[in-house]
Amino acid sequence: MKKNIVIIGGGPAGIITALTAKSVNPAKSVCVVKDIGAGVIPCAIPYTVSTIDNPRLNSASDQPLINAGIEILVDKAISLDIDSATVSLASGKDLSYDRLVLATGITPALPPVPGADTAGVYTIEKSLSSISMFKEKAHSAKNIVILGGGFIGAEFAEELSKGTDATVNVVEMMPKILYTAFDDEYCDIAGEQLSNLGVNLKLGIRATAIEGNGKVEAVTLDNGETLPADLVLAGVGGRPNIEIAKSAGLKISDRGSIWVDSYMRTSAHNVFAVGDCSLKRDFFTRQEVPVWLASTATSEARIAGTNLFQIRVLRQIQGTIAAFSTKLGDVCFASAGLTCRACDREGFRHVTGFSEAPDRHPGCLPGASAMKVKLVFADRAGTLMGGQICGGTSVGELVNAIAVGIQKQLNVRELDMMQIATHPLLTSAPTVHPFIESAHMALRKLREKS
Repeated sequence: MKKNIVIIGGGPAGIITALTAKSVNPAKSVCVVKDIGAGVIPCAIPYTVSTIDNPRLNSASDQPLINAGIEILVDKAISLDIDSATVSLASGKDLSYDRLVLATGITPALPPVPGADTAGVYTIEKSLSSISMFKEKAHSAKNIVILGGGFIGAEFAEELSKGTDATVNVVEMMPKILYTAFDDEYCDIAGEQLSNLGVNLKLGIRATAIEGNGKVEAVTLDNGETLPADLVLAGVGGRPNIEIAKSAGLKISDRGSIWVDSYMRTSAHNVFAVGDCSLKRDFFTRQEVPVWLASTATSEARIAGTNLFQIRVLRQIQGTIAAFSTKLGDVCFASAGLTCRACDREGFRHVTGFSEAPDRHPGCLPGASAMKVKLVFADRAGTLMGGQICGGTSVGELVNAIAVGIQKQLNVRELDMMQIATHPLLTSAPTVHPFIESAHMALRKLREKS
């Protein structure tokens, strides 16, 4: 069976690649091969524990693909022959292509400790059936241990603390939760929010074993403590699904992703890769980084889908920004670019600006929250390198402005003079807006140095 464009993977990267490719090349046939029939919206998986009553409400619809005239095959790609431009499927079918896009995602990792394969240890699977099963087990559990205090672990901890009667422990090897995305002061606020919900944080500690006789019963820690557990959730990352690419002879990066260039092209002619399976290069260091986000994946998908048959858009992805946002308890958190900790680690001289103000004006208005903004700039040059925010729900969009500023290499003077829209019910006051005030503080520091 011949198709002009074949896409392997039905997650956000695969879907957006397909829709973009069909929009740019309406006369071309597009086929999406996905091995999960009933998929889900990945970023909302933690919220199926409590906030979303029925996991089915988090289903990812195929309707946009159908409406665009894109064929969907529920099947599994098992091999790729680059010379013949053919993909073999588990059903026995063969698909030949003019262009192929690999959007095969990642497989969640189990912790490298004895007992990790014991019944009752779960990873985050992106299928409706697995999510429904996890929710059922979680609501009957009395003691839950979460391994990993990154975004997945923290979000599940909040949901489990609100939606179940279980005692929830989070075991994190770093000294604070959300350690790679935020500096200490923001990590501390996030930790306080979880603690206020009754979550027990075991920080700077590793799990050394998962105990149980046929079913998980406890988790042993390297400080000698043993936590009772009848359910363990592993949120310790994953590994890119590269088997089909590696077997076909495609170039693989040092850390095990499919190598791609700035246009998401692999080392093979007419084969592209997007999303979590593909190489990510840090915006500042160009080093390979494990940033697996739907927002990053869909950006890559639009690049690939636009440039499949000819280069239409030049080098739009200069590197991965790593923009995150989440909500824990009553506080929203967001981060983009480099933290001060990352700057110190990589040797970047930097200066910061910090400001805090209500996100309404006056602050007595309903719904007002204290917004705290920290911006990180390159010393001397003043180029925006990163930003962190916490406060109300408006931080979820303000971090996008920071991410754009990083991508466009805006400097502290441009942000200090930035023209913005404000409204009493929607934003901080223009006289004390913490985004601009943070830039102004950093600019003052730079002037004092000169």
